[in-house]
Amino acid sequence: MTYLYNKTALVTGASSGIGYEIVKYISQFDMRIIVSARREENLKKLKDEIESNSKSTVLILIKDLSDPKSPQEIYNYCKEKNLSIDFLVNNAGYGFTEDFDTYDLEKLDDFLNVLMNSLVKLTRLFIQDMKVRKSGKILQVSSIAGIIPSGSGAIGIYGNIKNFVNEFTITLNSTYKKHNVHTCALCPGFTETGFNKRAGFKMQYSDVPSLFLMSGKDVAKQGVDACLNGKEIFVVRGGFNRTMIFISKFIPNKILRFLFGKAVDFGK
Repeated sequence: MTYLYNKTALVTGASSGIGYEIVKYISQFDMRIIVSARREENLKKLKDEIESNSKSTVLILIKDLSDPKSPQEIYNYCKEKNLSIDFLVNNAGYGFTEDFDTYDLEKLDDFLNVLMNSLVKLTRLFIQDMKVRKSGKILQVSSIAGIIPSGSGAIGIYGNIKNFVNEFTITLNSTYKKHNVHTCALCPGFTETGFNKRAGFKMQYSDVPSLFLMSGKDVAKQGVDACLNGKEIFVVRGGFNRTMIFISKFIPNKILRFLFGKAVDFGK
């Protein structure tokens, strides 16, 4: 864990949820933390909280990752400020509930930019510097949806993208391990964040049994620790995750897709 002390981190999607909790957790390491998101008010609140309760400093960068220019602009900001990123956290993301064939193409483009394109671009931009320095950690916030067979509709494409993130992580490690650069894909299940509300799910966290529900704080700690300890694909410990991984080993994918699809329809 000593790796993070007095280092510089960049966390996207830091205005709420897991990203917000990751910033709070790593602030104990006296870091410079660049927090990026769309909601300036939330980031200012986070900055005040961190700087009042730790020795870490927070730099606010307002960017919307649905804009394809944002990854390059974030990288340029860091270069102009002479900030070398030691710990990159690609956390930004959201879901949607509409059927795929009805989804507005402009919104779909935004969705792909936030969940996949920005993650790939930011990784590409910052890993080149990590390779030169022969040091760096990257945490990609993925999902258990990228491991278990995808259901129907929106959750299907969300799971497809997260599966890509997991495979991308494996490829990065096989390529950059020799340069002392490590990437970890964090795979949470049901986590108490604002995800369900933004996605438009009727199902609320109160509808999920407490055994299956993780707090954003626990997920953040487990994810950061897993990355620093060299984990590659890390499934967050919890009742739901253990259950899903277990049954996916014994139930045919066709049946699982049917069940998960029904679950998605119930939550809409």
